[in-house]
Amino acid sequence: MNIIENLKINIENFSTGQKKIAQYILLHKEMITELSSQILAQKIGVSQSSIIKFIQSLGFDGFTQFKLQLASDRARITINDTQERLLHNQIERSDSYEVVAEKLLLEKQQALIQTTASVNFQVLNKLIHKMVKAQRIQIIGIGNSALTAKDLAYKLQKLGLAVTAEADTHIQLAIVQSLKKSDLLIAISYTGKHKEICLSAQTAKNNGVPVYAITSLQQSPLRKIADHILDTVADEVHSRSSSISSRTAQNTISDLIFMGVIKLIGEDAEKSIKNSANMIKQLQDK
Repeated sequence: MNIIENLKINIENFSTGQKKIAQYILLHKEMITELSSQILAQKIGVSQSSIIKFIQSLGFDGFTQFKLQLASDRARITINDTQERLLHNQIERSDSYEVVAEKLLLEKQQALIQTTASVNFQVLNKLIHKMVKAQRIQIIGIGNSALTAKDLAYKLQKLGLAVTAEADTHIQLAIVQSLKKSDLLIAISYTGKHKEICLSAQTAKNNGVPVYAITSLQQSPLRKIADHILDTVADEVHSRSSSISSRTAQNTISDLIFMGVIKLIGEDAEKSIKNSANMIKQLQDK
């Protein structure tokens, strides 16, 4: 979890007390790691219990764990400061192709770095094990997210998993209502706000189907519905490049899932990939 990005994105959704704590952390992140929760509470003017409750709402067990993660985030931000400043020089009509290429590289690189830093590997590990055991897996997405869903489904099908990824939302709903507890739903949506995706996710959850979401850090209906979340981090506010950042972030997670499944099933994965390649070769042979 990237604390700083999380606070920046969700600060407007916090309560008045939470917003006060978040603003102080963002303004004084350099010194937070040197403070105890009691001293921090005194400086902000809130109770120590308010600090602890806020930290726990972010997904941390305690203040020490929070400080360790914050220190790690600060180190990464320091390394990438120069790239961030370049990245926020948006692509302009006057830019040469060389400059456009450099800016796109930095944009995609930033999405890769930030998303990787935000991966909850416990959730990733749990998802991979559930996928291998699931009777059926449905992956859903709309628009650009549908491309990621289809790509992941195709890769998993080559490994022998029973996966569907239909782009038509009506077909998505028809499939999801038939899922059982032994199945699995993966919902991909950067905003997490599409009604079609949320309806499918809620329907699956109501039927006892495990729901995993691949979505941004921003608080959204999908984040509230999903049982488990894998975060994607992308600079969509500054970008003019048609969701390139968010697709890069989503593909980072989908590739991690694919490689994780290969790692788990081992030789069987290699055999399945080889068999697929051999069948395609037969079609190509004259």
